[in-house]
Amino acid sequence: MEYPVKVSKDAEKDILTAKCHYRISGMERLFDDDFIKQLTYLKANPFLYQIYYRNVRRSHFDSFKYAIHFVVQNDALYILRILHHKQELI
Repeated sequence: MEYPVKVSKDAEKDILTAKCHYRISGMERLFDDDFIKQLTYLKANPFLYQIYYRNVRRSHFDSFKYAIHFVVQNDALYILRILHHKQELI
């Protein structure tokens, strides 16, 4: 079963900021590929990720130091933030 995904405004801003950063260094396509790969796996297997904080789970990118912070509620995935490992979830 694939879970539907809902993305918060903060997560949208996070991904646009990261893509802009990697566009400058010429790695935007690699970042996009890694993000799509994580999202595809996440939609099919959200409960394989351990709870990090208050029902928030994290899916780490393979090649970049980013993580998707999400919760599963009402048979849907809610992506809260997409943060670099040195950023704090607030």
